[in-house]
Amino acid sequence: MNQTVTVIEALRNSLTAAARFNRSDVVAPAAVLWTDADSQWEPLVSQLRPLMPELLTLDEYHPEEKTGPAIWLRCVIERALPYVELPKDATPVIYMPNVSRQTLRAVEECPDSLKPLVELQYRGTVWTQRNGRDWTVEAFLVSADGGLGLDVARDRRTRRSMLGALAQLAVTPITRLIGKRLEAEDFDKLMIEDTPRDLLVWMNSPAEIREKWDDNKWAAFISRCKAEYGFDPEKDGEIVAGEKLGLRDDEVWGNLWRRFEESPLLYPNLPELLRRSKPSGTLIFDKEPWPDENDSEEKLLRQELLELSSKSPAQARQKIEKLEIQHNERRNWVWAKIGQSPLAIALEYLAAM
Repeated sequence: MNQTVTVIEALRNSLTAAARFNRSDVVAPAAVLWTDADSQWEPLVSQLRPLMPELLTLDEYHPEEKTGPAIWLRCVIERALPYVELPKDATPVIYMPNVSRQTLRAVEECPDSLKPLVELQYRGTVWTQRNGRDWTVEAFLVSADGGLGLDVARDRRTRRSMLGALAQLAVTPITRLIGKRLEAEDFDKLMIEDTPRDLLVWMNSPAEIREKWDDNKWAAFISRCKAEYGFDPEKDGEIVAGEKLGLRDDEVWGNLWRRFEESPLLYPNLPELLRRSKPSGTLIFDKEPWPDENDSEEKLLRQELLELSSKSPAQARQKIEKLEIQHNERRNWVWAKIGQSPLAIALEYLAAM
């Protein structure tokens, strides 16, 4: 497993992998059923939605959140409800809190409210461990067979702390968790000692996060930002934070940028914040942190590639080699990781032809 991803990205990858099939032998599964008897995973569903637009939830009817009863979910899966958009090439994943796989398998005893989904365990697939059991949070963290293979203490206090810190654990890079035994104290620290994560989360959605955090959490956050970043979220605001993140003038902001680079998909609004925060009237030497600079490079590359049609094969090859030298570095920028540098990525293969 790629250890640079976060726990929630690994979870998404595992759910997505459950839907893989041999196109030459079988038809695509209708859905992936994600059973969760104790609702352990429920705190992560809202965090997972931006990463998985194909995620549906069995619950009360809230179509804007892709949540509803079993019969409604069946209609969504059959793509009979045009107002619910699902990615064309993705298999729908249905999260089922308070439902175990055993409940689905006992067809005759299955509650009527679930019966519209029962046949999907045969026409689709169920996200389970290899032994057929539901994936609990603990099992996913410790299993080396389909999970993360982490060393987690099995005592009651650790389990309680692990579940209590699940939202924070989800956005933690796996590299920060491997190579040591994780105990209750480690999970407790995730909740109170990760200022970089809190700062990025706030920058991504300032108004929403301020409303979500209580006054004590907000006051503690301001205090930590002042002490660690020389920045006051309340007085300076997110624009100043975006400018400091992009300029990376000192070590702490440089480290924060690297934290963003680790998992940019978790902060989908940061590129737009950086666009709004870029200082005007200043000569920019370091273009990497600014998405508009990458956009400009992509436009220039597009124009250069279009002009190849008027050149001879030898001239075209020479030009492509030159362009590759100019643009290959951008494939290492964060913007390539989130799909904003398609031509720079394509150029690598074009240059190799």
